[in-house]
Amino acid sequence: MQVQVKVKLGEMMNHLLQVEDEAWGMYAFSRDILNRRLQPEMKRDMLAKARACGIEYAHRIIREYGTSDVRLLAQKMNLKLEFQQALMTGKRVLFACYTPPDKVEIMEEPVRRAAERVREEAPALVELFPQAGIMNTILGHEMYHFVEDRYAQDIYTRTERILLWKLLGLKNYSTIRTLSEVGAMAFTQELNRLRYSPFILDVLLYYSYDSASAETIYRDVLGVSSGKV
Repeated sequence: MQVQVKVKLGEMMNHLLQVEDEAWGMYAFSRDILNRRLQPEMKRDMLAKARACGIEYAHRIIREYGTSDVRLLAQKMNLKLEFQQALMTGKRVLFACYTPPDKVEIMEEPVRRAAERVREEAPALVELFPQAGIMNTILGHEMYHFVEDRYAQDIYTRTERILLWKLLGLKNYSTIRTLSEVGAMAFTQELNRLRYSPFILDVLLYYSYDSASAETIYRDVLGVSSGKV
C-alpha cells in the first residue's frame, strides 16, 4: 500500500496560486448536487458569466458608494457586521455567515489561526495572506450575497436557473449554488484587488483545524485543474 506524503502548507499554497479561475469553478461544481445535470460546456459558460457578474457588480458598488474598501462599504450599506469566535456546525467549522436581510458574521479565530500558520510555515506568503486581508476577503464574499438579495430580480447568479422537473404542465426550477459562490469570489477578488482566487482560502482556513481535509481539497482541486476529474 502506497502512503501519501503529507504536503507542506507552503507547497500547497504555491501550487494553488497557479490554479486558473475555471478550474476552481469546476471544482466547486463537482461538490454541487446539481453537478451531474449540466454538461461540461454548459458549466464553463455559466462559470464565465458568474465571474463576469461578480466583477460587474463590484464595479457597480464601487461607483455607487465611491470606495472599494470593504469595511467602509459595509458601513455605507448598513450591514450589521459581527465578529465571533469559531462556530461549529456539526463537525465543520463555520468561517462566515450571511443572514438576510443585512447581517454578516465572521469567525475571528479561524482567520487568526490561518494567518499564524502562514507566518510559521510559509513566511514567503505572508504579504499575500495577512490577517486583515483574509478578513476583508471573507467580508467581501459575504457582502456579495447581500448584493444578490438586493438585485435578485436582475443579477445573473440568481436569474440563471436549471429545470429540475416538469409534470402536467408544472415546472420546478432551481438556482445554482455554485454560481453564487463563483460570483461572490469574483466580487471580493475585484474589491480587494487580489492576485489570486479567493477560493484558495477554503484550503488555508481548513488547514488550521484539519490539515488532512485541507490536503484532500488541495489534491481534488489539482485533479480538476489537470483534467483528471
